[in-house]
Amino acid sequence: MRRVWAGRDANLLGAPSPDGRLLSFVDAESGDLAIRDLASGEKRRLTRSRDSRQFAYFSTISPDNRLIAYAWFNAEKFYELRIMALDGSATRTLFHNEEAGFVQPCAWSPDSKQVLTLFFRKDNSSQIALLSASDGAVRVLKSLNWVYPRKMDVSPDGRYIAYDETGSEDAPTSNLYVLASDGSRESVLVNDAGNNLFPVWMRDGKSVLFASDREGAMALWSIAVRDGKPHGAPRRIRRDLGRFLPMGITASGDYYYGLRAGEIEVCIADIGAGKPAVQPVLTASDAPEWSPDGRRLAMLTRVGAENFGQESRVISIVSLESGESRALAPKLAYLDRIRWSPDGRELLASGSDRAARRGLYRVDTETGATSPVVREGASTYRGLEGVWADGGKAVIYIHDDVILYRNLAAATDRELYRGVNLRELALSSDGQWLAFVSTSEERDALLVSQVEQAIRLPRKLASVPKNGISGVEWTRDNGHLLVSTPSKPVAGLWRVSLEGGQPERLPVALDRQGGVRLHPDGRRVAFTRGAIQSEVWRMDLTSLLAPRR
Repeated sequence: MRRVWAGRDANLLGAPSPDGRLLSFVDAESGDLAIRDLASGEKRRLTRSRDSRQFAYFSTISPDNRLIAYAWFNAEKFYELRIMALDGSATRTLFHNEEAGFVQPCAWSPDSKQVLTLFFRKDNSSQIALLSASDGAVRVLKSLNWVYPRKMDVSPDGRYIAYDETGSEDAPTSNLYVLASDGSRESVLVNDAGNNLFPVWMRDGKSVLFASDREGAMALWSIAVRDGKPHGAPRRIRRDLGRFLPMGITASGDYYYGLRAGEIEVCIADIGAGKPAVQPVLTASDAPEWSPDGRRLAMLTRVGAENFGQESRVISIVSLESGESRALAPKLAYLDRIRWSPDGRELLASGSDRAARRGLYRVDTETGATSPVVREGASTYRGLEGVWADGGKAVIYIHDDVILYRNLAAATDRELYRGVNLRELALSSDGQWLAFVSTSEERDALLVSQVEQAIRLPRKLASVPKNGISGVEWTRDNGHLLVSTPSKPVAGLWRVSLEGGQPERLPVALDRQGGVRLHPDGRRVAFTRGAIQSEVWRMDLTSLLAPRR
């Protein structure tokens, strides 16, 4: 085993080329599709998007090392499937259909003529399909429920497709299946208890590698396959993989996979103290939010097996008096951030539902019951950003760089402000002032304005290099803002006066994005510390798969 790539720009949304020379990925800064030379470390962008709202996602390289298929989130706000040569030329759109709002190219047929693709449709169904690389003709092999497979792969002879499928909410296990590539028949490959995930065919076509937590921790296993059916019992290859994600096997048999290294945790500190002590609250958690009475702290906590793209999360609510934690699992596919309602009975959750519709959702803090406040059609999984207003009778939110005021009783919107790259909404506790960030090509501007029928000329309080501001919070006197800037050269937590003047650096070390949330007492802040890094590793399977004596 050897680590081949780590760092802030490393991600796991691609695959190695069959010849083992290149690795496809998404360039974090631009959102463009890119490739990395695994020998030299040099990277090269294949696409050149000038629109930050459009970006590449999953990708896979053809067996002849000539083409790359990739998902692209387009200007119409859904994913399409594109294909291009590895030199960045001859780009073509193979599939463009709004009804299939999400597409994921998973593997190529051995002759490089078809792309095994997953569709996640607006009607909540997912489909396993083969697309012609020449004309985009679609052949749907199987339709599944709303939970899509996390991994699919084509056997080296092209006859079979291995995939995983998650069970129902009442029985959240994952099983493995082998489907004939013409869709004519299917066999269960592994249906033992626990999570069995991420099947990848070995290059000789005689076995399938997969991950399983059947013994507790996630481990790497292998099962022999003959004529599309299991042959014998699974065999453990390696114990305790950690937060593991497969990326592919090269023609020579090198197994590339990703790891999530590091950890994050929610903490509390007293900014009124000279050197505030930091009190950890809950690991694997972020996005903390204080309840209105200050007795509880809600946050998002990672659960379940690792996944590509986005994590599975629940809402954890921790009692500051007893230290006890309970979890809410709203019926949403993704959770981004949360806000307590003024009466403490609900949370305003940003995310997307199981039909890939992003928006803002109410979540009951006792039952977890969920209902939409603002919801749009199938789109990127990340939700809208919003805050409660008028004592819970309204929300103010951002949609397509427009700040809108929604009357919840009438379900009507009123435009407050139209700007550029808006984010980090913060409403003062008296509801009179609204702060937000606007990002230009080079700078983040912290803007503030009174909340009126419309915001015409917001006042700029501060400016830092692009993407430097990661959180904005009002102080309890509504006369200052706490501004989080974890990036150098202005890293730290700052108190900025509404009247202007020199910002004051506060004694809290922030090392990651997310900002702080201020307790009702005006002294304690909750924030997230730590870091998670994506790493790419290569495993030599020769010795691990050697016959046992």
